[in-house]
Amino acid sequence: MKISTFNAKTRKKKFVNAEEINAFKVAYGKPLNKKDYMRYAAIPGLVTGVFSFLLLYIWWLSLILGLMGALYGLKVLMPNIIKRAYERDSFRERNKFVNNMTSLLSNENQTLLISLKRAIKRANGELREDLNILMANIIGADQTQVIHAFKQLSNKYREDITFDQYLEQLETCVLEGRTNLETLKDIKTHHNETKEKKDDYARKKEGHMKDMKTLCFIIVVFILAITVSFGVNTYITAFARHPIGWVTGGIYMSTIFFFFKSFTAYFFDDSIMEVKV
Repeated sequence: MKISTFNAKTRKKKFVNAEEINAFKVAYGKPLNKKDYMRYAAIPGLVTGVFSFLLLYIWWLSLILGLMGALYGLKVLMPNIIKRAYERDSFRERNKFVNNMTSLLSNENQTLLISLKRAIKRANGELREDLNILMANIIGADQTQVIHAFKQLSNKYREDITFDQYLEQLETCVLEGRTNLETLKDIKTHHNETKEKKDDYARKKEGHMKDMKTLCFIIVVFILAITVSFGVNTYITAFARHPIGWVTGGIYMSTIFFFFKSFTAYFFDDSIMEVKV
């Protein structure tokens, strides 16, 4: 399945299937394997199960919640993590292409098509395939075919406004037979600035993720400290196996779940970096 098809189908879907997730994974990496499924299911499943058991000491409830955590990991976390990695790698490849192409065009002895051919060789993954298709479609093509070839590539990456502008300039170069190098350099500079902002934004999010992990660790330590201070038997009898404990524990776990859900929604939402037109 092509990524463009994936995006069109999944914009209004809450969950995606394995084939759709794999389309993102193979674009700049290897296909999904059993280890991927185990990792994305085991970690949230174990965390949820162990946390609920430490809180209420009800094994069957912990088992159910652990399975729910594993399902959440597979249905929510895995698609978001893989999609985010794809978008990061895809943008970096486009940025690398813009820089390489502009550098190659600076050599007046090279034509645009020769520069494009060399830039394609330096590209990787899905973008390289797309550029090869573009190259094949514009060689020996008339004006209408050239416009259509660039439009196809532009539509696929239309969310990257600066890259879209770069493609428009390349299209103009092909049609007019001359290179506006200064304009291409300006667009390249803007794309590099966008990359720096994206990288900085990602680093800040990773810092917040570390804070989230620290908070989870503190919560577990807090529960263990209470258990030890009162004694395990007393804690189980007076709290874990008591209706007050069930209600309090349910409210506590629900609060943590909605907090974590809000955090993951923020963590995977990169819309703040999108350019609106």
